[in-house]
Amino acid sequence: MAHIIWTEKALDDFETLLVFIAKDAPMAASRFAQQMIFRVELLQDHPLLGSEVPEDDTHTYRKILQSSFRIIYRFAEDAIYLVTIHHAARLLDFDDVC
Repeated sequence: MAHIIWTEKALDDFETLLVFIAKDAPMAASRFAQQMIFRVELLQDHPLLGSEVPEDDTHTYRKILQSSFRIIYRFAEDAIYLVTIHHAARLLDFDDVC
């Protein structure tokens, strides 16, 4: 079982997203948070569950989807590093993330 590590960037992204959703729909924000945490926890037993991130030429990063957001992570030895949570319609600039 892999250990999940939330980077500061991923935690900030998660919090910002939930605050934004909660402004109009607090219950929806709560449900969204639960769903996203459930998806992330699946990675503990299935670290290669996600697909490669197309913008990553190094093939280091993977993604899983939750609604219209990509949860970007990398798997190293027995740890999964959550790097960022990014809207799926936007291209990812790794200079800003990694």
